[in-house]
Amino acid sequence: MYASQGLTSRLRPRKTPKIARRSTIVFWYGQFLMGRQSTYPPPPVAIDLELPAPIVARPRPARQVPQFTHARDSHAWWVRAVNAIGGSFEPVGKPSADVYWERAQRLNPDAGEPTTDARAALTALTESLNEDAALSFIGKIAAWIDCTRMAGTHLRVQQALRETPAIEETPLPDPVFVLGLFRSGTTVLHRLLGEDPDNRTLPHWESFDPVHTPEGPERRQRKLTNTLMLADILSPSIRAIHPMDAYQTDECRGMFTNVFRTPQFNVQYRVGGYLDWLLAQDATIAYRQHRRQLQLVQYHRPYGTRFILKDPTHTFFVNEILEVFPDARFVFIHRDPAETLSSICSLHAYARSVFSSDVEAKSIGAELSDSYMTRLLEPAVAAVDRLPAGRVSHVRAPDLSRDPVGTIADAYRTLGMELSSDARTAMHAYVHEKRAKPVPRHMHGTEGFGLDADAIHERFASYCARFELLR
Repeated sequence: MYASQGLTSRLRPRKTPKIARRSTIVFWYGQFLMGRQSTYPPPPVAIDLELPAPIVARPRPARQVPQFTHARDSHAWWVRAVNAIGGSFEPVGKPSADVYWERAQRLNPDAGEPTTDARAALTALTESLNEDAALSFIGKIAAWIDCTRMAGTHLRVQQALRETPAIEETPLPDPVFVLGLFRSGTTVLHRLLGEDPDNRTLPHWESFDPVHTPEGPERRQRKLTNTLMLADILSPSIRAIHPMDAYQTDECRGMFTNVFRTPQFNVQYRVGGYLDWLLAQDATIAYRQHRRQLQLVQYHRPYGTRFILKDPTHTFFVNEILEVFPDARFVFIHRDPAETLSSICSLHAYARSVFSSDVEAKSIGAELSDSYMTRLLEPAVAAVDRLPAGRVSHVRAPDLSRDPVGTIADAYRTLGMELSSDARTAMHAYVHEKRAKPVPRHMHGTEGFGLDADAIHERFASYCARFELLR
C-alpha cells in the first residue's frame, strides 16, 4: 500500500510555483488578446440583437484598499518578481507607434489605414510613454497589448464607417452629458440614469469595442471580461475603487481611446508630455469621432429617446461638446473638492502602480493638485452657466447619496424631462441592490498625498459656497 502510494505521488505532476504560473498567465494572456482581433464584415441592415446571458466570472471578495504610499507597497511579491526578471530583457516592449500600427494592420489586413489624427495622437502618446511614464516590464507589455488592440479597433471603426455610409446619417437620441470630476459621484449618477428604460447608455462592452459583427456581441463581451479578470489579478484594488464588469452601464472612455485622444491615459500612465500635447489640440477632433462611433452603435442597436453619456473628462470640454452636439443637455454633479481630490489621487496612484514602480503618494498629490482638473473645474461651471434655462441641472453628491431617486427627479424637472413610474421603480431597485452589497472600504486622505484640506477648501471657496458642499 505504501509503495503504491509512493509510486502514485511520484507519477503525479508537480505543482507549478505560483510565480511561474502567474507570470505565464500574464504572458500567454497577452498572446491570446493579441491574436483574437475580430474583423468587420458589415450586415446590409440594422438588426435587433438578442443579448446573451452575462458570462459568469468568479470575482475576488471585496477587499479594503489602504491609503496609498508607494507602488512597491501595492504590488504582490510575484508582480515585483516578474518586473525584476523582465527588466533584465530591456528594451523588450519599448512603446512604438509604428510597431503598434503595423501589428494592428497585420491582425486586420482588410481594415485600411488609420486617420492622420489618430496616427499623430498615438505618436504623441508613445513618445510620452517612453519619456515620462517609467514603465515597468509589465507596464510595457500591457501598453503593447492595449495600444495594439485600440489601434485595431480604430481601423475597424473606420472600415465600418467607409463600408456603410448610412451609419453617419443615423439620428441619435437626444444627448445628455453627465459632468463632474473623477470620484465625485458621476458613476452612480450615470448608472441610475441608465435604469430609465427611455434612456440609452453604453454598456462597457459596447464602448470597449463598438464595431458590430454578425455573430453578435458575445465575443466582445468575453474579451472584455477576460481583460477585466486579468486587471483584477494584477491589482485587486482597482476593482474595489471603481467596480467594473462587461455589462454595466459605463462611460465613453473607450470611444476616445480608440482615437488616442483623451486625458484618461494620464490616469493609467504618467504621460505629462502627451497631456500637454492633447490639451493644445482641437478637442472637436475627438468629439466628432465620438459622435460617429455613437452613430455606429445606434445604427446596429437602435433604442432610447435620450443618450446618457458620461466621462469625467467631458467636464473640461463643454464648448467643444456643444459644437458637435449643439442640442446637448447636462447633469453636473458636485462634491467636496478636498474629498474628491484625495480620492482622485488614490485612483491615479493605484492605476499607475500596475504599470510602473515609480509611483509615490506625495508626488501624485503635488501633480494632481495643480492639474488640468483643478484648473478647469470652475471654467467648466462658467461654461454651463452661459446656457439657457433647461439645459443644465446641478446635483450635489450629498443629496444623491441621501435621496438618489428624488434627486434624479429634481434633475429631470430642471431639464424638462419626465421621470416615468417604470423608471422610478427601476432606480429604486438599483439603489436597494447596491446598498445590500458589501462595499470595500477605500481609505484615502489629503494628508497621505501631502495635501491640506483647508487649503483646498480655501482655493475653491466660491465653488464650495455656491453648491453648499461644506455644510
